[in-house]
Amino acid sequence: MNPHIKILVLNWNGMGVIENCLKSISKINYTNYSVCIIDNNSKDGSVNFIENNFKFYELIKNKSNLGYSKGYNIAFDEFKNNNSIDYFFILNNDTIISDSNILNDLVLNANNFGTNNIYSPLIFNSEGRIWFAGGKVNKFLGYTKHIGLNKNSKLGTYKTRKTDYISGCSMFISKKNIDNLKGFNTKYDMYYEDVDLCFRAKKINLDCYVIDSTFIQHNVSHSFKGFFKFKKMFKKFISMNKFIFSNNNFIISILILLYHLIMIPIYFVLYIVIIILR
Repeated sequence: MNPHIKILVLNWNGMGVIENCLKSISKINYTNYSVCIIDNNSKDGSVNFIENNFKFYELIKNKSNLGYSKGYNIAFDEFKNNNSIDYFFILNNDTIISDSNILNDLVLNANNFGTNNIYSPLIFNSEGRIWFAGGKVNKFLGYTKHIGLNKNSKLGTYKTRKTDYISGCSMFISKKNIDNLKGFNTKYDMYYEDVDLCFRAKKINLDCYVIDSTFIQHNVSHSFKGFFKFKKMFKKFISMNKFIFSNNNFIISILILLYHLIMIPIYFVLYIVIIILR
């Protein structure tokens, strides 16, 4: 029998995207998978929509917005003693499964490259351009980079390869590894949860791979503007420095923090100038 894959979808006020995500999941051509939606106390009617239209999917209803790490960790705890689950396939609610054979490909590659490793399909944006074909991390400065970002590429352009980390919007990982790693690190409120998990995995000799034979679509949000956009940037800065302090000695971390604090006003001025000159 094929290994049992539990697909986990985290939702928060996803009324505009969750329908397409769940409909695409229902078209997957794989014989042994189940789906659980974790809702972070949505207020937009998406919970009622899920209950009325996708009754055959499990639904965990959190009483508050727990964020990414805590939200998924609730599901990991829920299924901790369920020994029938072999893998988790973690998805954002704004993703769409574009390849019905995706789980077959992920399992095949896990068998070929090692069932203990972490995997991702190629991720395209809604315009058909690459959003994620692997990631690079500078652990000293904390900077991350998506390989292939915005390139107009096709399947097979990027060969299956090791990567520094896997994006948290589409992550295929064994339940055993989630249990061993104790899920996501909840000190990351937004950003770097996926990077931190992959770096902790590497410390116990696990690798990360992006698979070139299958893909998903990620409808990346462009709605964060004004104050909310700056709030996101601030949270990313905080998470980045948490990651730096976790992966470098104290003195180096302090020096890098000072460097970032000096550079922030410079970046801000340049950002304003670019907006004015547009």
